Amino acid sequence: MCGIIGLVGDKPVSYLIYKGLFAVQHRGQSSAGKLTYDGNIHMNKDAGLVRDVFNDSKKIFTPGNLGIGHTRYSTAGMDDIESLKHNAQPEYVINPFLAGVHNGNIYNGYEMRKKTKRTPRTECDIQWLLLPLADYLYGKKIDVDTIFEAAEWLMPQVKGSYSALFITDSGENPLLFAITDPRKIRPLVLGENTNYKCFASETRVFKKINFRYIEDVPGGSAVVIDKEGQIHEKRICKKKEMPCMFEFVYFAKPDSRINGRSIHNVRVEIGRRLAKEAPVDADIICPVPESGRRYAIGFSRESGIPLDEGLMKDKSERSFIQQTQDKREEIVAEGLSFIRSVLKGKKVVLIDDSIVRGTNMRKIVSGIREAGAKEVHVRIGCPPLLAPCYLGIDMRSRREFIARNPDGSLKDWDQIAKEIGADSLAYISHKSLKESIGFDICTGCINFPDGYPPEMREDALQLFNRDLKDRRAYEIM
Repeated sequence: MCGIIGLVGDKPVSYLIYKGLFAVQHRGQSSAGKLTYDGNIHMNKDAGLVRDVFNDSKKIFTPGNLGIGHTRYSTAGMDDIESLKHNAQPEYVINPFLAGVHNGNIYNGYEMRKKTKRTPRTECDIQWLLLPLADYLYGKKIDVDTIFEAAEWLMPQVKGSYSALFITDSGENPLLFAITDPRKIRPLVLGENTNYKCFASETRVFKKINFRYIEDVPGGSAVVIDKEGQIHEKRICKKKEMPCMFEFVYFAKPDSRINGRSIHNVRVEIGRRLAKEAPVDADIICPVPESGRRYAIGFSRESGIPLDEGLMKDKSERSFIQQTQDKREEIVAEGLSFIRSVLKGKKVVLIDDSIVRGTNMRKIVSGIREAGAKEVHVRIGCPPLLAPCYLGIDMRSRREFIARNPDGSLKDWDQIAKEIGADSLAYISHKSLKESIGFDICTGCINFPDGYPPEMREDALQLFNRDLKDRRAYEIM
């Protein structure tokens, strides 16, 4: 899971990329980078947030009328600071010049590595798109048709999810292009204004830089934009799209849309249905900020129980996407305050998007009780997470899910409630989740393995059976 942005126009793009990266900061907080191109390569990238990486004007303002940017959420490589620096994107190669950024996860990197003559410089799976594409384009005149041919050659070989952006140039014809996996697991949208065309992970980017939405880039597509701003699009591999359900549940921001569906409206509808499926006698509803707020709105509207803010968020970092459990716990411990005047003596419905390991929820429930709450009833806007995601969410091991016993069997909700210290616990049903979103989605992490696209299920089972506690299964070869 990462945030990507790419622009081409008749004026420099650097500042727009910089602004756009802030709009996708929530998608990745490990590192940030951008590359602009004017016949020369101008790249800045490092570990850290956008505001930390681009901390002076020389990094923000660089020449070039096309460029790409990236915020990284690590699903490959180590988690120490040097590894995060090393694996920051964009990445590029020379001969031919090809630069890229990637959102998703390619789980057959060990196979793709055998298909390239080039040596990968990082552990990121952008290498398994960048290097084979560069091999294919080597020695050819690079134009729109050649890029379409390269994408047709590459797509059948790559397994996993990818929404990726590239810049290439074989002379006086610089091009910006995108490719998406056939199932369109990760979002990618296209927009424009008078002077520029823009690819981005989420529609909210267009609001921040005052662009007009054109389309959600279809799955299995290659879309090329030339220096005159002409759009050339080809659907190379047509399959039913299955966007990741976790984009709707957690990752995408509420002011974004995916395939026309408002993330805000989806979460409110899930909360409404959750109130019908799992009613509770309570005094107030409190969301976990910010992730539980839209669910709580829907739950309150349906149940008639008043919504109040019993928890206050002190930090802007998202706990789920931190690289280590220690860091996740630190964000929760230091990032939340409990408002005693709201919680004392109350029967509280605590609402959040999901529970993975349960450590954070246990701390939050404990904090609410310490603030004087009489009862704490937990309601969750996602069915129980049961299995690692191999398509771009960094859930590494089946052993880390609170919904599973050590022997792999599934716990009942009462058992989980007891472990997190709640008086009761209920999750949204699979049926209501799917109906709230409104179209087919990938649900491999909550319905394993049948929730994966059919062609990935056997691979997912093999990865699941290769599971180790602290390593990603697709990195173990």
